[in-house]
Amino acid sequence: MRLVLIGAPGSGKGTQAKFLIEKYNIPQVSTGDLLRAAVAAQTPLGRQAKAVMDAGQLVPNDIVIGMIRERIMRPDAENGFIMDGFPRNLEQAEAMDTLLANLGRPIDAVLQINVDFDLLMQRMVGRLTCLSCGTLFNSFTNPPSIDSQCDNCGGTLHHRSDDNEETIDRRLRVYETHTQPLTAYYSNKGNLHAIDGQGTVEEVKKRIKSALRGMRSSRIKLQPVAQPPATKVVKTRPEVIRTQVNVKEKVAPRQKRREATAVNPVKRPKKTVSAAETAYRQQLKSLQDELKTVKSELREVTRTEKQLTREVEKNQAALEKLVEKEAGLK
Repeated sequence: MRLVLIGAPGSGKGTQAKFLIEKYNIPQVSTGDLLRAAVAAQTPLGRQAKAVMDAGQLVPNDIVIGMIRERIMRPDAENGFIMDGFPRNLEQAEAMDTLLANLGRPIDAVLQINVDFDLLMQRMVGRLTCLSCGTLFNSFTNPPSIDSQCDNCGGTLHHRSDDNEETIDRRLRVYETHTQPLTAYYSNKGNLHAIDGQGTVEEVKKRIKSALRGMRSSRIKLQPVAQPPATKVVKTRPEVIRTQVNVKEKVAPRQKRREATAVNPVKRPKKTVSAAETAYRQQLKSLQDELKTVKSELREVTRTEKQLTREVEKNQAALEKLVEKEAGLK
């Protein structure tokens, strides 16, 4: 199942994405994660992205689309994927649809999670995250039993500094301006499903299940590469030269054949290679070279992801110690 999640910040996309990952056994594709991994691995696309970011500019869509292409071609995305954080505008949506059409893997459904902006403000201003296990709480709607302490593991709860009314209001306005037009785009394509994101997590999950019930992943059958026309080889029989040999002169049969061939050698038809066959071979070689390059880059990205995971775990442990130390000082 190939899905796109659309929704304003705080609408619950991340929570529902976890449910969809487990249900369909598909990966979540985050463009932010792809960019960081590619830059760290110094892949060709990663080096291009780093040069653009170092110049203080936004990464062009063609570079992001290239990274998405590499990611969804991995084996774990064979049965589908969930796009998270992309597309954010019409230009990106059209570019992604072109990519997926060329790969024969169109989007099956777009889930737009709708939540009232006032409720979104309340969700994000009161959002608390456990530094140890990642469990989310909300000081208004889902407060912990003990202030600043996780109910699950007892870890310290953290409130993001950018979860304030001014910053959140600006983020919601950006979403409304750039992302909301995607509603009309996907609605016209017939694959948009509007989900009421208000209520409990289980209630929203049931609405998503209902929207996707009975749906099967579709594929576009790509036209096969045109095969070169078969070259018809005309078989010709060599002309037999009959020579009269004096009976008195005994000539060995093998010598006789060599002499006959020397007089009138056998002409074998030349194998002709059509222009279509030449183009086909060149295209095949180009695809093989590209496949080798992609496999090499995938190995690099996989190694980098493992390194980043270890670093994140190490930094998280250090952060926990620092938080515990600060708590002790208080």
